[in-house]
Amino acid sequence: MATGTPVIASAVGGLQYLIRDGETGFLVPVRDPEALAERIRQILTDPNLRDTLAQAAANRAVQYDWALVTDQVIDVFERAARGGRRRLNV
Repeated sequence: MATGTPVIASAVGGLQYLIRDGETGFLVPVRDPEALAERIRQILTDPNLRDTLAQAAANRAVQYDWALVTDQVIDVFERAARGGRRRLNV
């Protein structure tokens, strides 16, 4: 996603929360090679779809930049040190 590549993945684990189906890539059912093949075909044969997914994927990946994630983790630790778990609202 960070390189502007639409992602096709099975709807398992964290991938199902990271990929926005039809927006940043596609989620396919687990162990469904036909669905996977169909989504690959769509991306390869539809340049407009491919470009739209690629741009959205790159935009979404920015949210997971290490500098941003690091700042968020530090913020959680600082709030925990100041006020304990009750005030974290993570």
